[in-house]
Amino acid sequence: MTIDTNIEAVRPANVTKGDIIEDPAGGRWLTVREIRVDSSRYRDVFSFYGSGPDDRVIVVDTEKVRRKSDVSDDGRAR
Repeated sequence: MTIDTNIEAVRPANVTKGDIIEDPAGGRWLTVREIRVDSSRYRDVFSFYGSGPDDRVIVVDTEKVRRKSDVSDDGRAR
């Protein structure tokens, strides 16, 4: 079985716990352990946290987040 990595740009609202997202400021990937959303009248601010003290990515709802997933040759995400 072959496993490829797919990278897609998604809205922050589509990110869930366990997803692997890009931390562009840190130049690395982060496994999401916690999600917080602060809503205001004009926009939502999403904060994604990993397991370490510096593991956080903060974006507004109009931005895209790069998420990766491993997909086997049978088409199922891992």
